[in-house]
Amino acid sequence: MDKLKDSFVKPRDISGPRSSNRFDYQKDWAILKMMEMYEVEEDFLLVMDYYDDVVVYDSASDPENVSFFQIKTSSKNWTLNSLTKRKPGAEGPSLSILGKMYECKMQFPEHTLSLNFISNYTYNLKLLSGEKSITKKKICLSELEEVTIAEIIRKVIDEHQLKDNPDFVELTFFEVSELLVDNRETYLKGKLSEFIEKQNPDSKYKVSVIYDAIFSEVKVKNNYESDISSFEELAKHKGISREQFKEHIQMFSTDDEEQERWKFINDSLLQENMPFSDRLKIKQAWDDYRVDKMNYANLKLRNTITIISKMIETYKEKQIINLQNDLLKPVYNEYISKESNSFYSEYYIKVIILMEFSK
Repeated sequence: MDKLKDSFVKPRDISGPRSSNRFDYQKDWAILKMMEMYEVEEDFLLVMDYYDDVVVYDSASDPENVSFFQIKTSSKNWTLNSLTKRKPGAEGPSLSILGKMYECKMQFPEHTLSLNFISNYTYNLKLLSGEKSITKKKICLSELEEVTIAEIIRKVIDEHQLKDNPDFVELTFFEVSELLVDNRETYLKGKLSEFIEKQNPDSKYKVSVIYDAIFSEVKVKNNYESDISSFEELAKHKGISREQFKEHIQMFSTDDEEQERWKFINDSLLQENMPFSDRLKIKQAWDDYRVDKMNYANLKLRNTITIISKMIETYKEKQIINLQNDLLKPVYNEYISKESNSFYSEYYIKVIILMEFSK
C-alpha cells in the first residue's frame, strides 16, 4: 500500500473551495470535532474544504487513513431521495450527496477510513431492525434495509459509471450533529468554555476571545484558494494539526504567565534606565500585542512574528546582559534593514522581540 501523503491527488471538482465562503456552520462543527479528537488524545490533521467540507487525516506527518465529512444543514428530515437526488447542470447532472461521498473514496481507495454525512437534522430511512431512524443520532449505511442499500448502490454505480459494486456500505455513516443552526455560536462558546476549563482549570480567559481567535484560524484555512500540489502544502495552508490546536489552546491560558513575564521585563528595563515614556510605550504595545496575536486571520502579523522568531534564534544561545543593547537594538535594526516598510511601530516590533525571546 502506498503512503497516504505520497499519493496526493487534486480534487476532481475544485468548485468547492471557490465558493467556500458560503456557510459558517461547517467551521463551527470543525472546531467541535477538533475538541473531540483532542480530548481522546488522537493525533490528527483536520483539513478544511478540500476534497470535502472537512477531511481528517490520522496523522499530520505520516497519515495512514483519512475520513471525509460532508456537512449540510436542513429544515426537514433527510430521505433516500434527498441523499441520492442529482441536480441538472449545463454539463449534465451533478453528483448526488452519496455520489459525492463515494467520489472521495475513489480518490483514496486504499486509505479511506470512513465517509460521513453530518447534518443538524435527522434521517427518515428504512432500517433493517425496524427501528425509527429519526430517533438515532448515527446510522451506518449497512443498517438500512437490503432493498434500500441495493437502490443506493445502483445509483452510485450509475453516477460514476462503475463496472463493479462500490465497496463503501460499511464505511458510510449518517450523523445528527449536536450543533444547532440557530444558536450555534452560543452553544460552541459554552463547549469551548467547558473544554478550556478541563484543560487548564486554573487559567483566566475570555471565551469570546477564544472563539473569535480559533474561528478566524479555521476561516483562514477554509478560504485558502491558491494552488496546492503536495500533502505538505495541504497541511500548511488548509490544515490544523493536533499540535497546532494545542498551541492555540495553551495561548489562551497564559494570562498570569505573561503578566509575570512583563513584570520581569519591566524591572529589567527600569534597571537599565530606560526612560519612563519609553517603558510606557512598550507596555501599551505589549497589551495591544497580547490581543492581536490571538487573531490568526491577521496574516501580516503572523508573517512578522515568523520573521522575528527566526532572527532571535541565535540570541537565545547568547548571554543577554542588557535587554536594550544586547537584544532589542540589534534585532530591531536587523528587522528594519530587511523590512523597511514595516506596518508596525518601533515599540510594537520590540514587544514582539521581547515576547518571542522570553517564551
